[in-house]
Amino acid sequence: MAPTEKEDQGERFEDQLERLEEIVASLEDETVGLEEALELFEDGMKLAKSCRARLEEVEQRVSKLLEAEEGAEAETAPLDGNGENATDEEPAW
Repeated sequence: MAPTEKEDQGERFEDQLERLEEIVASLEDETVGLEEALELFEDGMKLAKSCRARLEEVEQRVSKLLEAEEGAEAETAPLDGNGENATDEEPAW
């Protein structure tokens, strides 16, 4: 049985992400029928939307916390694969 949107919002982000990964793996399986694939795709789209909204909410909360801590508007920057702020500089390898 597919979870409803309300149930999705009650789940932990990590659980939703894990389920999304399971859906992707199922969709990559060539033995999945068309109707089942369509249902999986719909569920995956709902989960992706829920995860994206949750990430945006967390980003806003972190920005507010940083603003309050610094007393000024906080800047956000994307992270590189190592969890550090990405820059335009070339890597020093």
